[in-house]
Amino acid sequence: MNLDVFFDKIISRIKLIVGQCVIRESKYKDGEMIADAELLAGEKRRGIEVMQQYGFSSRPKGDVDGIALFVGGKRNNGVIVAMRGECPNLEEGEVMVHSPFGSSVLLKKDGNIVMTPASGKKIIAESDLLCKGKLLATQDVVGGVTDAGGTVVETGGVSLLTHMHPTAAPGSPSTPTPTV
Repeated sequence: MNLDVFFDKIISRIKLIVGQCVIRESKYKDGEMIADAELLAGEKRRGIEVMQQYGFSSRPKGDVDGIALFVGGKRNNGVIVAMRGECPNLEEGEVMVHSPFGSSVLLKKDGNIVMTPASGKKIIAESDLLCKGKLLATQDVVGGVTDAGGTVVETGGVSLLTHMHPTAAPGSPSTPTPTV
């Protein structure tokens, strides 16, 4: 056996183990996410499993760069292990979960958590919202009643800027605070 041929086959397989890819499409099949991806030199692979970190799930939108591993260097036995998305400008140690639609949750290095919905959208708690400690509001507080479909059918609120009580007795009534 020619050793050069033997080692060339091994080296070829090793080179095929890891590859960059562009995820062109993703879908769910039997509870797993699979993707169609394009590798270097236009090589296309369909139905590659997408593995993600435990407890975190995302689904790519549009063409997304990724890293694919191929067990034993066999291109028909692949798995995508990482996908690259938009890279926000974070301080060292900060963590952000974000979508391409404009929503994000930022865990700041000072310990604060900043939740930002997409423009014109709301932060929605699907069940009870429990606040231990102070609830600080910088604008009006509005309550609402929804029907079974989640449509607001009745609202009411208290303005933090203009709300007044009828008397000025010590300890309970208040007067409006001038706006700045």
